[in-house]
Amino acid sequence: MKKEMKDETISKTLKAFKKRLYRGYFAENREDARKQILDLIPVESTVCIGDSSTVRQIEIVSSLKRRGTPVVNPFDPGIKIEDAQGFFDFVFKPAFEATTGDVFLTGSNALTQDGVLLNIDGAGNRVAGMFWGHPISIIVVGRNKIVKDLDEAFQRVKNVIAPEHFRRRGAPTPCTVSGRCHDCSGPKRICAVTTIIERSPIQTEIHIILVNEDLGLGFSRDWPRKRIDHIVKEHEKFSWSVPHTVLATLDTKKCWEQLRSSRGGLAMR
Repeated sequence: MKKEMKDETISKTLKAFKKRLYRGYFAENREDARKQILDLIPVESTVCIGDSSTVRQIEIVSSLKRRGTPVVNPFDPGIKIEDAQGFFDFVFKPAFEATTGDVFLTGSNALTQDGVLLNIDGAGNRVAGMFWGHPISIIVVGRNKIVKDLDEAFQRVKNVIAPEHFRRRGAPTPCTVSGRCHDCSGPKRICAVTTIIERSPIQTEIHIILVNEDLGLGFSRDWPRKRIDHIVKEHEKFSWSVPHTVLATLDTKKCWEQLRSSRGGLAMR
């Protein structure tokens, strides 16, 4: 893809943000994106993180912590999850705490040129945080996540990104073998919640930072191999996941019971 075509696509997408009532920003690279995020977030705000390799790639969490901003991050690759208790302490409980806060910060699976956000999630906490529980959501999107329309968004996410993502995480789903969606219905299915955001919701202000750099796991199979390899390599460098040996032993009901107990038996907010 020629540079002038990238610029044209980015320009068209940025213009579409206004009609969607988003607050849109252009960042030349990840460093520029990081600076803009720091400028957008007041130091005293509590920032909640949604699982995103894009967010990890721009290394914004460490920058926020260094200046004293409270961060709730259930997806810290620096913490090794070795058992069910570790999952509860460092993933489940923080993910619950991240459901409400001052700012939600994450990435997106796809963004159409006319400003629609498409995302697919396993638990739903990431996609929910984009539009509920926080007065402000900041969504960082690399240029490689832009698609023509929703048809292309579904095609890419379902038949390229999800299979690639799950295969790299070792998920035993049919798409990891065939490289395409089978709309499977077994207990190992990870594509559980699909959201389409067409404009800023009534009670949440969505900010989208569009970065002129490839970030996160997003590509088309007909792109040059060199570009795809770079995207995949960067994604793996900043990847995060819970070992399947731990997931296989989890009892989600017990996690909820433990959470309720840790909150003094009170009704969960």
